[in-house]
Amino acid sequence: MSLKTAALVLGGAAALAACSTTGEPSVQNREPIRAILSADVMMFVSFDTNGDLNISADEITAGIEREWTRADANHDGQVQPIEFQNWSNLVLGGSAMGPFRLDFDRNVDNTITRQEFDTEIQARVRDYDTDGNGVLSRSEFIRLVGQARPPSPLHRDGDTTMTPRGGRGRADPGG
Repeated sequence: MSLKTAALVLGGAAALAACSTTGEPSVQNREPIRAILSADVMMFVSFDTNGDLNISADEITAGIEREWTRADANHDGQVQPIEFQNWSNLVLGGSAMGPFRLDFDRNVDNTITRQEFDTEIQARVRDYDTDGNGVLSRSEFIRLVGQARPPSPLHRDGDTTMTPRGGRGRADPGG
C-alpha cells in the first residue's frame, strides 16, 4: 500500500470517528445495568399459578409442596443424592449454578428431609423478599452483577436487639 493510500485511509477513519463523537457522556455511563438471575428463580416463577406475576405466600406453600413431591421421586420421605440431581436438572436447569445439594443437606448425611427442603426454600424466599411483604415480585429476583445478595437492612426485634432482616437464619456451626 502506498503512503498516499495509507494517509487517505487514516484520514477517513479519523473523520468517521469525529462524526460519531457527540459530546454526550461516555458510552460507559450509558451501558445497561448488568443483572443476573439465579437458577432457583426458574422454580419460584413456576409457583405463580394465577399468572399475576407475583408469588403469594399461598403460592409459595403450594409450590414447595409440589416441588417436594417432585424431588422425592420414590416417596420415601427423603431425597437421596440421585433424586436431588434429577430434580435439579429438571427444575433448576442443572446443577452448575445451584442451589446445590449441600445447601439443602446441612447436616451432610446424604439425605434431604422435608424439613431441610422447606427450610432452604423458605430461606431463599426471605432472601428474595426484599420489601418483606411476603410476596415475591419479579423485580425482587434481579441481582446486580457482583451482588450475590442485597445488603440486609437492620430492624428491631421487640425493643432491644438489632438483627439483619431476611437473612438465612443459619445456626452458628460452633455453637
